[in-house]
Amino acid sequence: MSTENPVISGNFRDPAVTTVSSSRSNVLAFAEGILLLGGVALIDHSGLMSFSSWPVHPFLFITVLLSAQYGVLGGVLTAVGATAIVYFNGLPARPFDMSHAEYFRLTWADPLSWVLAALMVGIVTSHRGRMLEEQGEQLRKAVRAESLIAAQYQVLAQRTHKLERSLAGRADLSMPENASPLADAAKSRARAAHRPRNKSLPSIES
Repeated sequence: MSTENPVISGNFRDPAVTTVSSSRSNVLAFAEGILLLGGVALIDHSGLMSFSSWPVHPFLFITVLLSAQYGVLGGVLTAVGATAIVYFNGLPARPFDMSHAEYFRLTWADPLSWVLAALMVGIVTSHRGRMLEEQGEQLRKAVRAESLIAAQYQVLAQRTHKLERSLAGRADLSMPENASPLADAAKSRARAAHRPRNKSLPSIES
């Protein structure tokens, strides 16, 4: 693989991984809802504790808890499950002296409060979750940009190093060629200096 064109794998979420994570979250919310609602219903049905005297039914707290953990969907499913458990044996009979409005209020006050609480808490939780996801996405983009910049810097450093080595090699090759005429001239001057000088002798005429 060439180092001049690096391929940086960004730290992005795979859609398949995101889908699997969401499915696991829904399954976990469903399991926790069944466990908590079933436990409270078992306590009420066994007579260990009567929730009819409580000002607020415990199912409201369970709905708020799961809404805060899993958002709107988890809270609404919990409220629906709680309603199904409460009216598992059917709706209570309306007395003859009770108006329909009063019967509706007594019958559906708690389930509607559970759904309302699930929506309110779940919307806040879902909005916060989206904000955290956006911030995480921005952070991943920043990390990816930093990785790309670091990779390009490394490539530029390698190219600069190769260029410096190439220039140094060319300088080493050009130095003897440029110095050879000077060396020849120096040798010629040295030979001329050591050459014996022939002095002319006066001629003797006979």
